[in-house]
Amino acid sequence: MNEWLDNILLNYVTFVSLFSPPATITAATIILGRIDRGILWQIAWKIAAGYTLVMLVVIWLGNWLLTALGLSADALTVTGGIALLAQGWPMLIRGVKEEHSDIPVSVTPPKDIMRLAMVPLLFPLSMGGGTIAVGISLAGHSDSLSGLIQLSVVILLMLPTIALTFLATGPLHGRLSPGVMDTLARISGIILVTLAIQLLVSGMVGIITTNLKHIADFAG
Repeated sequence: MNEWLDNILLNYVTFVSLFSPPATITAATIILGRIDRGILWQIAWKIAAGYTLVMLVVIWLGNWLLTALGLSADALTVTGGIALLAQGWPMLIRGVKEEHSDIPVSVTPPKDIMRLAMVPLLFPLSMGGGTIAVGISLAGHSDSLSGLIQLSVVILLMLPTIALTFLATGPLHGRLSPGVMDTLARISGIILVTLAIQLLVSGMVGIITTNLKHIADFAG
């Protein structure tokens, strides 16, 4: 039971770090501005529901995708590690500076805000290719029913996490200094880089072990 909870906690930290609430709050405030609280509530839960739906599909179809594409779980684990490293390293070095610099800086009128819930607030602000790659990688590495249920619980925990992050966009961004936001983003970067190294090592060891076994079987 303790191991089950430890895995859930570790994977939850991974997805929260990928989501990066400090960077998300900073960028979302630029887009959302001071919109009506009712509209913000709708947007927040719409984004969270979209994230949950996409990631549940990714997790439960991850093994099928691996089989259909002829990919090994170890190779995808390495890919997930690279994706984590690519996303975590800039956060570690820059913090929230220049994060999501491609997001429009103009404040959109409330009547047009709902159109932005999917793009860019969900894609690419809340999730991107790195998040999906890590989801498929973890699903392929945890191909048992118990492992998939653990990942599903983690994604369900992300539902309120994402919604509350967007709901807190206005008040938190007004009260937390840029230095605090930057520090929190760098901590997320440290977590992501650490997890990336673990995935890379695990995947590479798996690939090497598998290849050595094939060579030994061929030689025998």
